[in-house]
Amino acid sequence: MAENQTSNVVPIGGRDNPMTTPVSDEAASLLSTCRDRLVQGVTTVFAQHVGPASDELLGLADRATNLEQQQVCFTANGVLVNRTQELLQEFRVAYVARFDASLTDLTRVRPGPDLQGSDELSLIDTDEFEQDLAIGKLAARATFNCLQQLVALERRLGALLRLQRVSQDDNPLYPGALFDAMLQALSDLGVGQQPALILVQAFERHTAAELPGLYADLNRFLAQSGVLPTIPLGSPQQTQGPAPADDSGTGRAALEGARPTGSDQWSAPPDGADPNLYGTGRAGGPSGGAPDVFSQLLQAIQTANAIQQASGGAWRAGAPAMPAADSAPQPATVSLKQLVDALGDLQHGRADPGRMPGLGSTRIDPGQDNVLQQIRSTPLASWSHPMDALTIDIVSMLFDAIFNDPELPATLRAEIAKLQIPVLKVALLDKAFFSDRRHPARRLIDSIANSGIGRSERDELALVEKVRAIVEAVVRGFESDMQVFSLQADQLEGLLQEEDERAQGRATRMVDELELNERKEVAAGRVKGEIERRINRRQIPSLVADFLSRNWQLVLVDVFVRTGDASDEWGEAVRLMDELLWSLEPKTGMSERDRLLVLLPDMLKRLRGGLERVQLHEGWDAFFSELIRLHMAALHKGAPAGTGAAGRDLPPRSESSDEIPDGSETGSEQSWDPQTQSGQGAQNQQPSDVQPDRHLRLVEALEVGAWVEFQSFRGTRNTLRLSWVSEFKRVYLFTNRQGENAMTLAASSLVEHLRKGSARLLSQDPLTDRAVAQVLEKVRPASAGPSPESPSPGFAWE
Repeated sequence: MAENQTSNVVPIGGRDNPMTTPVSDEAASLLSTCRDRLVQGVTTVFAQHVGPASDELLGLADRATNLEQQQVCFTANGVLVNRTQELLQEFRVAYVARFDASLTDLTRVRPGPDLQGSDELSLIDTDEFEQDLAIGKLAARATFNCLQQLVALERRLGALLRLQRVSQDDNPLYPGALFDAMLQALSDLGVGQQPALILVQAFERHTAAELPGLYADLNRFLAQSGVLPTIPLGSPQQTQGPAPADDSGTGRAALEGARPTGSDQWSAPPDGADPNLYGTGRAGGPSGGAPDVFSQLLQAIQTANAIQQASGGAWRAGAPAMPAADSAPQPATVSLKQLVDALGDLQHGRADPGRMPGLGSTRIDPGQDNVLQQIRSTPLASWSHPMDALTIDIVSMLFDAIFNDPELPATLRAEIAKLQIPVLKVALLDKAFFSDRRHPARRLIDSIANSGIGRSERDELALVEKVRAIVEAVVRGFESDMQVFSLQADQLEGLLQEEDERAQGRATRMVDELELNERKEVAAGRVKGEIERRINRRQIPSLVADFLSRNWQLVLVDVFVRTGDASDEWGEAVRLMDELLWSLEPKTGMSERDRLLVLLPDMLKRLRGGLERVQLHEGWDAFFSELIRLHMAALHKGAPAGTGAAGRDLPPRSESSDEIPDGSETGSEQSWDPQTQSGQGAQNQQPSDVQPDRHLRLVEALEVGAWVEFQSFRGTRNTLRLSWVSEFKRVYLFTNRQGENAMTLAASSLVEHLRKGSARLLSQDPLTDRAVAQVLEKVRPASAGPSPESPSPGFAWE
């Protein structure tokens, strides 16, 4: 445990005060050390930047449009340059006093914020309001830039104080407390309001770059002191791995919170806390090095915001805005449980703006596409924790990407829109939603989107009825248990699987017929290649060469047409041909002779059986008698007279016969090009020095199951699924979802369709993967690399 670095340890609570919670001396010492480290670090950083800050103030004075503004800048600069040490000392005193008072208030038993608000109005001093507004803006910007470090620090502070949650306004370590203390110090020095506000703004600008590091140092100190050492120091979403969830669902566990275990740590998340954020996660969530997408989103937003601030630019349109930078300090703090409960009322249609002021004056329709934007604009969202408000922003962007996806049918878009509030609750409770591609909520959305591809209008209407029932079951039943999504996703996936099995049965009959016809077309060339390759490499008696090219060729064609070249029967027929040729070679040793004598009876029997299958067995007794004479010669290392060799006595071959490439080794296997042998597909072949274009590469990489949208010259669109790719001629069979409406295209034709734009390959990535990738790309700075969830190269964004 680190030693105490200050003597100003304020007794937190009090043993005789029943309205306070006792805090151990050890916790008080740690908190005092954090206080002193933070104030010392900030004052040191600002002291090092007094020169640049003074130059900025003088520059502002030079650019002032009137004498009054110029005098304000000169006054602020005079205080900064001439009273630096006095100002920093007053700042330390003011911050320590605020810190100690805040800790005492934190341990008092107080009622939570009242979302109902008050009907009474009171006048607010204009100067005080302007001052609070300026400090609120600075605090919001600093909090946003340090959000990752502050969330981890917030939890450690809660663990030390045995509190379920510490709000931003109550946390004495938050940046707003620093700015309040600086303003108090300037007031104590007699500095006027306008010069004081300018100096506080300079203080914020010149400490902003170092502030995240100071908060990370506090996290490191507390972790080394044994306070929640397993949660990350600066990226609280990157957990060590998910802990097992109970049977009741992690969302319910998150809402019910946890109880102190008797130490300064919590055994489970605080009340209303996000289990993934606080290191408990959801069972089955990202693990084993899976990327934490929510952390990446948070980091990208903060980085992009810092870049925009440094360049003086505005935040990009469509990206999450900084929390409450242009509003007065938040009047209340909404816990995660309160936020989820309010969303639940909206989800079930129970929310009444008149009874629930946190929703504002707008009546929200949970089924509208823009419901999340409406929620984000309500006071309820503004009063929420910055992490929760940012989650609402990100989920809103996610659904924007989903609704803009060109592959999502309009009818299903309306059904998915009804899931916005349930999915928002999921994301608030479980940050694994963003990283886990098999998260139950993502599975359901992806299944709904996939179910609408390749359907006719009539079939789509029947599907929508089934999807609507599933969506309504989620809206009615989901509170915090992810099992509701799992059950409905399983139900829809089961329906689609049954449908696919029926479609596959219909398509199989077409595929069998196409494969048979294709094998008939290419069989002659395929067999001829096998035979020619063998008889051109050996000195073969003309009798045997004639037998292979005129008779055994028919056997091979029959086997190829019936079973293809991957079957055992084809392998047996080819192996018989090789055994016959080996049997005719002179035998040089006893082992070879013994092998031939063992082989001959069975080989002759199998050769005769092959001829019988093609009705060629009659009249070949003479051939087999002559073959015995050849085998006797092989046993005695010679060739019988009059047999000749294949090079001289083989009957003339057709002029169209393919030449065997020079330099081929005897007995080695040669690759056989079915397109060349069959005379098909030559148009797809390109010279070796020409690289195939991207459309050809896309076609060659297509796998069964891919969806392609075709557009006719009349403009009608038809989305079909690739059901089969021929082995030899590269013919592609497409069918609809029912396995009907078949269409076949040669590879060259499909390439041309893609090149002209009359065909478009749909993404093979799930809808939520594409949406998450779009959100990552939108918030990621331009200098960053591609996101890990980027869609596959085959998909082109439209």
